[in-house]
Amino acid sequence: MVTIAGSGMGPYTFDNLNIDFEPFDFIFCDQNFETDLENVIKGSFKVVKEKILKNLDKDILYIVSGSPSFFSGAIFILNVLKRENIAYKVIDNTSSLNYMLAHEGLSLVKTGIVTLHGKSDIDLENFLVKENTFIICDENTPRLLSKAMTYLDEEDYTITLGEHFGYEDEKFSFPSLKHIVQNPPKMPYSILLKRNFKVLPTISSEDSIEHENGMITKSYKRHVSLQNLDLVPNLLLWDVGAGSGSVSIDGFKRYKVQSILFEKNKKRAEMIKNSLKKHKILSTKLYIGEASEDYKKEESTPDRIFVGGGGAKVIKELDYLYGKLAEGGLMVANFVTLEHLTTAINTLKKAKIDFDIKSISLTTYKMSLLMPEPERIMHQIIVKKVS
Repeated sequence: MVTIAGSGMGPYTFDNLNIDFEPFDFIFCDQNFETDLENVIKGSFKVVKEKILKNLDKDILYIVSGSPSFFSGAIFILNVLKRENIAYKVIDNTSSLNYMLAHEGLSLVKTGIVTLHGKSDIDLENFLVKENTFIICDENTPRLLSKAMTYLDEEDYTITLGEHFGYEDEKFSFPSLKHIVQNPPKMPYSILLKRNFKVLPTISSEDSIEHENGMITKSYKRHVSLQNLDLVPNLLLWDVGAGSGSVSIDGFKRYKVQSILFEKNKKRAEMIKNSLKKHKILSTKLYIGEASEDYKKEESTPDRIFVGGGGAKVIKELDYLYGKLAEGGLMVANFVTLEHLTTAINTLKKAKIDFDIKSISLTTYKMSLLMPEPERIMHQIIVKKVS
């Protein structure tokens, strides 16, 4: 029998647990817990997990430090127990989530939960999606939030900071993000973010995104491009020759992806910044300069690459961009001139990289005269990275 129990809030002790410890052969817990019990085995989750799995025939108590989903670190163990049909019991305890929501008078239904404890990126599928977002924090959380929320204004959100829940010096405050970055709270602490803006439609109209004439991927072509990129939440998208940034903007709004944009034109780059702010785009980075130079400086590994511009230099380096892709990644490149399409084909063929080509065209009719108004055909090269 395996029992998983939350220790509640406050110091790392067993004081909040109303459990008879006598029947258990082993008690496993975090290495920070203080206890005089003799049958206690402490360690990191990796160490504890391995020892628990080796003793599933014993009566085990696994004590997890208080958190909104206190057994989150034991999900793997729970899955093993279910798969092996081993009996288990879960004992809840007061969590920082319940404590924070009760203090603020908020409903769990309107609150998303994101853990940044030990994470290097934010789960965009749950971050600021609901009216409130509860964040499980560690020492790096302020930096990650600042990076993800670069294009949000201070009035777009409200921060409630809860520190040392269950300790004598616990407190609530309402600091700015800048203050938290400059004065990191002492662990343990939690953050509640209230979203103060309304979410815009997932496919943006042309007039809602700042752009120069012709320097925007039309909404229907953008829709097709996003579909062919086969996006899912939290993937990293490189948008090379971003133009108006519309592909990255709708990539986030519809699919919740991270993006890095490369745009050499300073005027268009400023327009991109304005649109990123207007549409409340998260986890986005913008390079301003020659794309073929900047993407060589970027150390990240993209899951997807969209090439909407960048000129001849970028087209001649499609093989380089292919090499930067993560295994199983996709690159989609759009062209409206046969010259650029031919250069792209020759580049990929020379590098012996397989690709597909699709051509997309659309004719619209003006309602007053029903006169056809054809648009330029867009040729699209699609490349999948294979091992």
